[in-house]
Amino acid sequence: MYQNYIFDLYGTLVDIRTNERKPSLWKYMASYMTLQGASYTAPELKKAYGQFINEIRRETHCKITSSEKQNFFRTLPLRADYTPSLGEIEVNLSEVLERLYLVKGIKPTEEMISHWALMFRTLSLDYVRLFDGAREVLTELHNRGKKVCLLSNAQRLFTEPELRSLGIYNLFDDVFLSSDLRVMKPSPLFYGALLQKHHFAPEESVMIGNDWQADAWGAYQNGLASMYVHTAQSPEVTGELPPGCRILGSISEVLPIPT
Repeated sequence: MYQNYIFDLYGTLVDIRTNERKPSLWKYMASYMTLQGASYTAPELKKAYGQFINEIRRETHCKITSSEKQNFFRTLPLRADYTPSLGEIEVNLSEVLERLYLVKGIKPTEEMISHWALMFRTLSLDYVRLFDGAREVLTELHNRGKKVCLLSNAQRLFTEPELRSLGIYNLFDDVFLSSDLRVMKPSPLFYGALLQKHHFAPEESVMIGNDWQADAWGAYQNGLASMYVHTAQSPEVTGELPPGCRILGSISEVLPIPT
């Protein structure tokens, strides 16, 4: 029925559990940075991390409501009558990490930021694995000549290594991550950037995800069909799914897989 299949990642294709509240996480990350010359205690680091996220989000929102809007979002399908809300803004974690070092007098390299992110993810991660049938669905869609893209609210510093380690990075025709574009689902700017880049007709496209608002309603509001799969990572559904949304029992039901 569709020519273009757009997938969410975490909670849809990938089963994951992380815990960024673990005291040991911030203790080890503070020790790691202190050895690099950026002295932190665990509580100080955790507080600064949250503060810089909020600070950068506000700064970004100010830029897009000013004359800098066109320059800041060069890759997005901007409309003169539309300005994203603060809640649509995504922060690129690399900027947060850079500030964590700079405030302590250390100019971090890209390698330092990458290593910090991977260590942080490793220490906070309980598990990450593909849902049964995920790889088979992606492979079969390609075999049928469909376009397959990823549209995920995620940080490239974490997500690209995980996609590669799970062996599915090359199963996507394109990977759209919110940290790259500075906006997140359900923003029409995020959906619109993918549709515009690949010249996808909305009526030929479907969004598959586990979030009833960001994925199902986000797709509907941008003219796409949707499929919704409820998993342990799904937010609580407190309203109706959009008209025409297909409910899946598992990701394997996106397409019947030939046996």
